[in-house]
Amino acid sequence: MSQADRYHYEIDRERRRDLVFQRMRDTTRPFLERYRVLLDDVSRAGLNEFAEDEFRELSARLRALETRLEIDPPGARDESRALAPRFHGLPRLARQLRQLQREAEQETIEANRAAQLEESRRSVQIREDIEKVWQEEVVGWNSPVAARSAFRELQALRERLLNGQSTASADEVATAIREVRARHEAVAAREHAELASRACDDALADILSLRRAQLEPPAAQADARAAKLREALAAATGLDSRAQIERLDALAAEEDEVELDESQRREVVRAVYQSLTAAGFVTDMPVRRGGSEGKEGDEVLIRARRPAGPQAEFRIDLRGELTYKFHQYRGAACQQDIAPVMVRLQDAYGISLSDRRVLWVNPDDTDRDARPQPDNTQENSS
Repeated sequence: MSQADRYHYEIDRERRRDLVFQRMRDTTRPFLERYRVLLDDVSRAGLNEFAEDEFRELSARLRALETRLEIDPPGARDESRALAPRFHGLPRLARQLRQLQREAEQETIEANRAAQLEESRRSVQIREDIEKVWQEEVVGWNSPVAARSAFRELQALRERLLNGQSTASADEVATAIREVRARHEAVAAREHAELASRACDDALADILSLRRAQLEPPAAQADARAAKLREALAAATGLDSRAQIERLDALAAEEDEVELDESQRREVVRAVYQSLTAAGFVTDMPVRRGGSEGKEGDEVLIRARRPAGPQAEFRIDLRGELTYKFHQYRGAACQQDIAPVMVRLQDAYGISLSDRRVLWVNPDDTDRDARPQPDNTQENSS
């Protein structure tokens, strides 16, 4: 006998749920194990440090999934499925982040190297600029004293500028040096002025002694001019040093004028004497007369004569006047002697004669024994 039957069976609902959960555990656990392997591979490769936050989060989520799988398989399965792309993508993400970090590090290294090179180049350029400015600004100071006094300050400034940390420009360096220079040169100028003033004050006594020695007439000189000068020197003694110098300078100027007049007259006297002698006259030595009344009473007299009797007489005073008289000539013969003497006086000795005034002329001196009046002369201003 044969028989075939069909039944519909059902198991207990609780038992069915347990079977379903177990199935979920069995199918989900391999994924969790795979996730663990992926995390371990990432850790062993040292990639976890490049995706540290992601690695830490997924590790915590995996531990939570392993616990949840026992008590909530459906939830664990769903969460596992949701996290699967992140777990499987973690190695690639970590490698990409590592590459990005390495590239960033390389770029940083290259950027730092370039920055260092640029900084080095800039530092060298700055040093060169500072050195150039330094040479231009430090040399050629007006005062060596100021340069010496500023030496330490300039050295400190130089060290500060060249220590590699200064950001000063060449113009700022030049300005700083000029400020130091101006300050020290001003101090040096004041000190120089003070030293010069003290030196002048100290030298006043020597100056006064020298000035007095120059002006003091010789002891043997006893004329009115010497007496007047001694009186003026005595009066100046009561003044202060600077006032004495001013007074002595004024006296020296007066003496210079007198000496200049006397020197000029000596030149004229010598020229007249030599001109008369060269013209054939027997010439007496010049004689100075007067001198106590000033220029008007001070004159030099030169007398000369011909062997045959004609005579010449010259008077030269300090006012620049030359008066001559040729007499004891017959007729106009005196002109034959006057002309060569006066020409020689001007041409040979460079005596310039001007403002000629004829004081007296006797065109026919027939009486050779007659004497002209003292004022019958010719006068020239030399």
